[in-house]
Amino acid sequence: MQGDAFTLKLASFNLFNYIEPPLAYYDFENIYSQEQWHKKQRWLADFLTQHQPDVVGFQEIFSADALALQMTEAGYDHFAVVDTPTIVDDYICRDPVVGLASKYAFQEVVSIEVDSRLAVGLGLSEGFAYSRKPLRATVKLPEIGLCDIYVVHFKSKRPHQDELPSPKIANAQGVVNFGELLGRNSLGQWASSIQRGSEAALLFHSMMQRRIETGQPMILMGDFNEELTSSVLSILTNRELRFEKEGLGDLNSFPLTDGYMLFEQGLEALFTPKVTRADSLDMAPPFIRDARAARSPTHYYGATGSVLDYILLSADFDPSYHKSLAEVCDYHTEDRHLVNPSFERDSQSSDHAPVICTIRSRS
Repeated sequence: MQGDAFTLKLASFNLFNYIEPPLAYYDFENIYSQEQWHKKQRWLADFLTQHQPDVVGFQEIFSADALALQMTEAGYDHFAVVDTPTIVDDYICRDPVVGLASKYAFQEVVSIEVDSRLAVGLGLSEGFAYSRKPLRATVKLPEIGLCDIYVVHFKSKRPHQDELPSPKIANAQGVVNFGELLGRNSLGQWASSIQRGSEAALLFHSMMQRRIETGQPMILMGDFNEELTSSVLSILTNRELRFEKEGLGDLNSFPLTDGYMLFEQGLEALFTPKVTRADSLDMAPPFIRDARAARSPTHYYGATGSVLDYILLSADFDPSYHKSLAEVCDYHTEDRHLVNPSFERDSQSSDHAPVICTIRSRS
């Protein structure tokens, strides 16, 4: 290991209804007691103390001021959100926002807005908007320079039925039409997929435009609410770029890569240095193959686990890119509270597992 190399630890953390009483999330009954609230804050504080991330992207923030204060007390002097939740009846909150805390100063913080012309071009309405506004913060990092860090929380898989006609659930005799219920649920799930996929595509376009303008490294982190390998989100890591004209610059600098995959590729290169990247997984030692097959879920729906939380990195953090500045040296999913919970410790934690990615400069 390079003893004098700069290291940066990134974390993405869905806080699961971070809301200070007497505010309520979604329903008037959902108000934390003071004991529950302090326990939730303590769980976050313990996570920060144990893992010491330098930059943390948050999702499901209702009480931004309380989170900003807690992060300041934990040594994070820089905190930002770019939106506010919706408040109904003075204390019921909906539409949580994303945020970013950092030990490094922000040079710029902006919300990512939808280009209505592009939305219309995709067949969406002119008023199409992100379900939660993505945040971009530009941070100056030692040995890396200016870096654009994005935080997202894409649309969930819950059926999105706002645009569907009013249902006819029961007939005149009061008999429930289960076919109608099933059909509407399927349509609502598809509507959510359209929203989520469109958010990903529009955000990726914004990121690429920014990359062209600045050439700065990019980091995208958040709750994607979908497996990265799904067709809905494939645009974020797509490398099948087809152009009819030459002279378009260094296209290899644009793709995003899952930080977990970069970490595994680094292990493969370390233990199997003579094989090509395409063949390295098959020829890697068994423990590396087993590690990839056993990637820890970040969320469970019943007994089914899924990886929904990601940290994606631009080619600047991929050693196979000839101009790379850094590499991934560690990746961890903090899932103890999901797979081996303790009520005393974890009852007010989160329904997601935070993911932590450490990068190291190559200079």
